[in-house]
Amino acid sequence: MTQSAPLHPVQMRHPDLARLVEHFYEQARQDPLLAPVFARITDWPHHFRALTAFWATQLRGRGLYRGAPIAVHHAMRRQLAPEMFERWLALWDAATAQVMGAEDAAALQAHARRIAAVMQAAIFDGADQ
Repeated sequence: MTQSAPLHPVQMRHPDLARLVEHFYEQARQDPLLAPVFARITDWPHHFRALTAFWATQLRGRGLYRGAPIAVHHAMRRQLAPEMFERWLALWDAATAQVMGAEDAAALQAHARRIAAVMQAAIFDGADQ
């Protein structure tokens, strides 16, 4: 695993999600289509903490996530393409099935599909704006 910093409280409260986030991004960072997008991230321990908090909020209705993922992804719209979302979802489905129990994996996959649809609409609909 990439993480070298001590676990953050959100990671200690949600160790399953912390494992999932790290496992997924290890795969995504090696994927030929997605790796260039993730190469811009320099503080992986911070990114892991933020994403663990994000998914804890999505799955369990609580967490410490305070961010603006649509705005962040919209700012990167020139580096993104719709097929990247499909690849992200395929890797996410595989990672959730490997790391999580069946019920949580299904819930995370459903959340990811809804989030991807919202993000794609925000990023690509009227992209010339």
